Amino acid sequence: MDLNGKKVTILGYGKTGKACLKTLLTLGAKVKVSDKNPDIGIPEGIEVELGGHSEEFVLDSDIIVLSPGVRWDEPVLEVARKKGIETISEVELAYRLIDTPIIAITGTNGKTTTTSLTAHILSSEKKVKLVGNIGIPFIQEIFDRSSEYFVLEVSSFQLQGTKFFRPKIGVLLNIASDHLNWHNSMEEYIEAKKKLFSNQAGDDILIYNKDDKNVLNAVEDARGRKISFSLEEKGDIYLDGNFVRFNIPEFSDISISLNGIKLVGRHNIGNIMCASAIGLLCGISPQDIEQAIRTFTPYPHTLEKFLEYDGLIFINDSKATNPHATISALKSIDGPKLLILGGQDKGMDFSGLIDEIKMTQVKYVFLIGETRHKLKELLIENGLYNFSVYESLEETVESAIKLAKRGDCILFSPACASFDMFKNYKDRGERFKEIVTRWKDNKG
Repeated sequence: MDLNGKKVTILGYGKTGKACLKTLLTLGAKVKVSDKNPDIGIPEGIEVELGGHSEEFVLDSDIIVLSPGVRWDEPVLEVARKKGIETISEVELAYRLIDTPIIAITGTNGKTTTTSLTAHILSSEKKVKLVGNIGIPFIQEIFDRSSEYFVLEVSSFQLQGTKFFRPKIGVLLNIASDHLNWHNSMEEYIEAKKKLFSNQAGDDILIYNKDDKNVLNAVEDARGRKISFSLEEKGDIYLDGNFVRFNIPEFSDISISLNGIKLVGRHNIGNIMCASAIGLLCGISPQDIEQAIRTFTPYPHTLEKFLEYDGLIFINDSKATNPHATISALKSIDGPKLLILGGQDKGMDFSGLIDEIKMTQVKYVFLIGETRHKLKELLIENGLYNFSVYESLEETVESAIKLAKRGDCILFSPACASFDMFKNYKDRGERFKEIVTRWKDNKG
């Protein structure tokens, strides 16, 4: 892709936008930046528009590159596409600028764990770069020619703006209700996820979740080699006691032991299945795969059991930003639980979560955030009255501790986004841990 002299406008000047600017300038493009924030620092000499995306500024472009935080249906982008101006995501731009094989992983939940574990496994024998939605812009690393693989966590936002993107190996973990305040419908959300494999063919590989009906429907049109994984029945990758086994001709005599793993929860077995299969497909020995799985440290804020004190267990699952993630958390934790729930509303369906609360040992629910009143009504409609509504996380945690008995688990798994009260899920999780740690210190 020759960008020398091309007029390129970057929409959104966050971490990804900054990485795009640096790369595009290196490649000789004539770059402009447009951002809705009226108060951001742009390097001198760069033409910039702050406070909005005007047609006059944005449409004077050969290519428009979107940061992940910019909506695909921005009015100016609708006009740009009608005028034939190419509009792409940063992931699509990076893809066009490299020849290195890409392993791309998406799904409503489990992306970060699976992507990180895959990179950890491959790095035992290969040179790899971990990039994407995990916090390292893909475009930032494209000049590293030493890597044998790019392992990419990719979101629906990033996929929506792709056109030719074609990973050598794609993984579709699951599809559940999420980001419906961004995508206009569940159908649109699924279509974005399908762009993971829409250009795959021939020897390209798609690993997919056989237990997820939305995934099964989505992959019907996939044209590459399809490999299923299942926790419920015998897929191409399946669970046999404490071993992952493979109903794949070249790996049928191989098993991967799950002894000594640190990851918590049945859903993480599915993540391990995918990462193990990728390791084998990329030539990693079973012994090195097992060692990597045992030494892999779980990602912070994901079922993070960070404290056991005075007979209580505290689990920080702040990264649970949708009901599907919290359902997985509830299924993963044995014994009585006190659940802290709520946050920013993304237009999601909570009915499955309410059913799970009814079926599992949830003694009490503490509601916070923008969704607290909506969740309150749903609980009442379902005959559940063991709940309270709170204004602050501090008040919520203190109340949960007072109500908890020895042997109880206080689970912070909000099932919602964090932006109503916090910077992001990390900020939210750290705040939860700070409150609990202060209680412990005062008690001690």
